[in-house]
Amino acid sequence: MGIGHLPFAAAALAAIALLSGCHVGRHYSVVPERNQVLAAQSGDRFFFDLEENATTGYAWRATCDDADVSVRVTHVAGESDAGLVGVPGKAEVEIRVHRGYDGPSAIRFQYRRAWEARPLKEFTITLHKRTGDRAFWE
Repeated sequence: MGIGHLPFAAAALAAIALLSGCHVGRHYSVVPERNQVLAAQSGDRFFFDLEENATTGYAWRATCDDADVSVRVTHVAGESDAGLVGVPGKAEVEIRVHRGYDGPSAIRFQYRRAWEARPLKEFTITLHKRTGDRAFWE
């Protein structure tokens, strides 16, 4: 392949990544179930999975009071025969930082049953957002 074909090849690879569901952009190392403080800026996304067992009622829930941060938890059932209880699954988590104010944002994760007040597990990810100057974090 000649040099003239490189831009086309890069565009084709990016299109394949988008169509196959691959996450494009900056990726971050997040340690599940551990309190963490992370630096972030507008447009950043964080992806990670949490083990859960929704067939027994236990599932991960996330709360964040900052409108500039969105958190999506998608519950994925494990493979099993229909009706079996106790089959493990996972929660796929995506955190996205939108343009907004600089400062901290706390996201609280709880692993619990909806009808129980006390969680079985919990942890917090605190994002220290910088929505403008990237050099602030470098």
